[in-house]
Amino acid sequence: MSTWQWLLVVAAAIALPILAFRWWVARHAGRRNEAGIQTGGRGVVFGSFIGRRAVRRAWLRVRMFFASRERRKHMDEQSRIQTATEAAQLLGNMKGVFMKLGQIVSFAHDALPEQAKTALAGLQKDAPPMSWTLARGVLEAELGGDLSKTFKHVDEQPLAAASIGQVHRAKLRDGTDVVVKIQYPGVDTAIEGDLAALEKMTGMAAMFNRSVDFPTVLAELRARVVEELDYRREARNQALFRRLWEGHPMIRVPRVHPEHTTKRVLVSEFVRGFGFYDFVAASDAREKRIASATIADFVFDSMFVHLVYNGDPHPGNYLFHEDGSVTFLDFGCVKRFTPEAMGNLMRFFRSILEEDRATHDEYVKILGLVREGRDWDKDQMWTHWRYHLEPYWAGDFTFTEDYLARGRVVMSPANTKDMNLPPDLLFFTRITFGMNAISQKLGSAGNFNKAARRHFYRDDDAASALGLVGVEVPERFRHLPRMVGAGEAVTALEQTGALPHWPELAA
Repeated sequence: MSTWQWLLVVAAAIALPILAFRWWVARHAGRRNEAGIQTGGRGVVFGSFIGRRAVRRAWLRVRMFFASRERRKHMDEQSRIQTATEAAQLLGNMKGVFMKLGQIVSFAHDALPEQAKTALAGLQKDAPPMSWTLARGVLEAELGGDLSKTFKHVDEQPLAAASIGQVHRAKLRDGTDVVVKIQYPGVDTAIEGDLAALEKMTGMAAMFNRSVDFPTVLAELRARVVEELDYRREARNQALFRRLWEGHPMIRVPRVHPEHTTKRVLVSEFVRGFGFYDFVAASDAREKRIASATIADFVFDSMFVHLVYNGDPHPGNYLFHEDGSVTFLDFGCVKRFTPEAMGNLMRFFRSILEEDRATHDEYVKILGLVREGRDWDKDQMWTHWRYHLEPYWAGDFTFTEDYLARGRVVMSPANTKDMNLPPDLLFFTRITFGMNAISQKLGSAGNFNKAARRHFYRDDDAASALGLVGVEVPERFRHLPRMVGAGEAVTALEQTGALPHWPELAA
């Protein structure tokens, strides 16, 4: 057998199993429902995408070995663009949990080339929508038939299409302008498939990394994601945040219409505003800093004072206004804290600001950042959390691309190998990276230690983030009230009629 014949045999031996696997994926894992959502073998499809990316990167490294420095840079950039384009198409059509993962990467990963970020940016707001025929069918089934009994008009073209549903502009019979969020048919089944696939992945991961309590992490992820499937719960969350921030001049939350809201349809006030990238392009430096401060006050006061936070901080969930005020959207993924859990978290953060290593190490165990009975690299753990608190140390700080890039190193598997993810902090890093990326793009800079003292030390003399940029807010938003458990607050508001009530939903 000649050399060329031998090479052909080897190539066939490699190529045939790959082609057979791709044929199987196309035939059995490519099934879609009427809404265009991938229903068959979602884990296999996602896994095959990860596998293709790994093979592509390996082959790229071989090719780059023989290329010039300039050529290597170009090849790497083209590979990232190709991967991002493929990911945007795949994840956008899959919807569900995997699309949410794509939303996080699309905004927080500044190492991507501009074309790659542009390809992924659509996942933040404009995934492929379902047809109006299907959307109308969901509306009619949920609202009891003839839409003219509820609406004067519903736009057939959606304003936005996201991971679980899409949003249409509409007008109620009394002329009120609203937006209608309609859940994709079958997305609940798709999400269950995603979670099942993640369970298998985490099962394999647990074999190689015994530092992370994967079942607990997945249980928390499942709880938060499944909650998003019930729009009545989201309506309650949105009404809660609206009540907490009612009367604030810069923080706005649209009013919900619970009488027209069901498990799969959410109707709320229509608000006109700029998308994130349009606002960044059109606003001046001061307007951007005010907007950044508005987001900071909303996130941190909600979390450290009212013990609730919205766990989905990406640009598609914000509307910006000319004065720097912000309207906050999408309250499906909301995490609640107990006063005890938040007290422990704030004591942990204070230990870092005070460079108190002994207390830091004590609270690493109290918070569950390491699993019971396991040792950990104390310097590495300190470096990790020191990075997260770096903007809030004394002195001026500017959110830069370099700071974000260092975060990816700090969060790399090699530097987090000892770390567990307790339920209360599972979404914390997601919020951190989302907030940091937003702050950097809005040019946020200043002495954030003053605002941090307001939360971590309950210092009433410390200015809020908006106060630091010279924006006056009403008295009741300047002084921090006693921390009240979220469940207690929800129950109290529900009893006054401030929150919509569905008996089958727990408070």
